[in-house]
Amino acid sequence: MSGWSAIVGKPGTEKGQAARKLAALLEARGLAVTGFVQDDVSDPEGKTVGWDISSVTGPTQRGILAREAAEADLCGYKFEASGFALAERLSQGAADVVIVGGVGKLEAAEQGHWPLLKSLIEREPGAHVVACIRDTCLSAVALALPDPLDYVELPCDDAELERLAERLAAEVAGH
Repeated sequence: MSGWSAIVGKPGTEKGQAARKLAALLEARGLAVTGFVQDDVSDPEGKTVGWDISSVTGPTQRGILAREAAEADLCGYKFEASGFALAERLSQGAADVVIVGGVGKLEAAEQGHWPLLKSLIEREPGAHVVACIRDTCLSAVALALPDPLDYVELPCDDAELERLAERLAAEVAGH
């Protein structure tokens, strides 16, 4: 199995921003990093109206994942198959670490990014996976997977992300 770690936080704690910082720290240590995060899309008043998928490293690639809709799939949002397909494409290729952003209610119900997350962790040999997990969904997700190597809980300072990067770099070097 590939192994995994987590960035855990409440909604609004900038899990995607922490994932991008971690990716930069890992790349600075010579590791190849790929994957995606979910970026909030807000209206002019700051209310979340959906999410976009975007690449965590390299040239920015972006696509729509979900928007508010009258005919919603979950919690007032309509999810786009093309957003999940982009997330999967961004998670492929040669890498030491793959970041899977946006693990929440859908994934806790084994939908959304769940099949991708599970297949990446089960791949042998495979890259180490870092999952960005909503705090209220952590139990459901963690119970369905092997024990994680490590985690950070947001909010956290840069020193905690540095510590996680060091631990992941040592783990990847050991395999």
